[in-house]
Amino acid sequence: MNGGHFRPLRPVILGMCAVTAMSLSASAAERAPVTPLSTPAGVTLIDVVKIVDSASNQYLWKRLGDVNGKPLYTFNDDTQAGKSLCVVECAKEFPPFPAPAGAKAFADWTIINRSDGIAQWAYQGQPLYYYSGTDPAGEPAAINTASLGADNPEFMNPGSTFFSPKKGWKRAAYNPSTTVPTPAGLEVQSLPTANGYGLVSTSTGNVTYVLKNPPKNPTPWVPIYAPAMAVPIGDFTIMTREDGTRQWAYKGQRIYSFTGDYSLSDTNGILAEKDAQVALVYRHFMPTAIEVHTYPGRGPLMVTKDGMSVYTQSRQHLQYGGRESRDGYRYHYSEGKAVGTKGCINTCAQTWHPVLAPANAQSQGYWEALPRSDGSKQWAYKGSPLYTFAGDRQPGDIDGNNRHEIIYGDKDGRVDLSVTGGDVIGGKNTYGSGFYWHLASMFY
Repeated sequence: MNGGHFRPLRPVILGMCAVTAMSLSASAAERAPVTPLSTPAGVTLIDVVKIVDSASNQYLWKRLGDVNGKPLYTFNDDTQAGKSLCVVECAKEFPPFPAPAGAKAFADWTIINRSDGIAQWAYQGQPLYYYSGTDPAGEPAAINTASLGADNPEFMNPGSTFFSPKKGWKRAAYNPSTTVPTPAGLEVQSLPTANGYGLVSTSTGNVTYVLKNPPKNPTPWVPIYAPAMAVPIGDFTIMTREDGTRQWAYKGQRIYSFTGDYSLSDTNGILAEKDAQVALVYRHFMPTAIEVHTYPGRGPLMVTKDGMSVYTQSRQHLQYGGRESRDGYRYHYSEGKAVGTKGCINTCAQTWHPVLAPANAQSQGYWEALPRSDGSKQWAYKGSPLYTFAGDRQPGDIDGNNRHEIIYGDKDGRVDLSVTGGDVIGGKNTYGSGFYWHLASMFY
């Protein structure tokens, strides 16, 4: 099967959607507030999920990882800001997570100069560490509530100690909303379709936007009003409107909601007003090889610099309906990692072309630069390597979408078939390993 019933599929604009600094035009970038990255280079973000059933999972929280997604930890005894108490023998079991030479502190990220001479990354004042042993089972693989007990609330908490390798330690959680002061009526939330963390209206749950100047067509734009007694807080100031009312501004730009957003993940305002940008507090890293285009009825999708559609390869799951609906396609991080770059080599790579990363590329945020067997590097998003399809002839084509591939045996050494669903028993191909190809979306 393929995605032919969606053709022709062309973007609303074949330029980039305004979701990251790299996807802004030069003039728009000058207007947009300075938005820091969510993580420094070499630090990854991983969604911790709960397996609901064989076809779906539930997002719980985000954790921090190293360049390979290996979990990072915090130490409960590190109660003094800018100081690590895990030294000598403790540091052998939990080595400090080092900041590279030339790294600079920014936003929630600081660098601790330890007594042993190591420069160590700290997030929100908490020094970060590796675990020298084997990380506890259960995560980074998805959490299976059938084996842990569906009523156990512990694994649902950010920084849960449920998967701690030792008492007093916990997985390092990523939660920028705890350190960003916001006025009443606004809060910080993860905005996947805007590729970052941004401001949403607490009354509607919709995303908000920043505009340097009042919109040319004010009808669909609703100002985020500041009460008469409100005072500035953090990066938020108050501007007086022409009618005498007061409006919140973020980093000097007025904040609005847009009535043309019909769901909580919509960002239609960026298409309605040239000045409009999603009000991001943190933006996620995105490689220069990738852009984001907005398509009718499909939302933001990843494409290459020349506009060719980008795909992911995941394990086949039994799923009835909804796969092609908005937010209907999901896989979890550990599944993508289990398949890895071995999921498509040799003849497969002639049909599905890896989206290559530069030789010096570093993993960052949701993106990892994974090695391939030929020595090259390939970009992976949320654990899953990305590809283009040889059958797509021009920008907007999605002939590679919704394709299945069954592999019998493992003569090429591609993947562990016991992980992906197939196996060879007694020298015979008993059943195949099912793979599913889908457009890379900003929703999952």
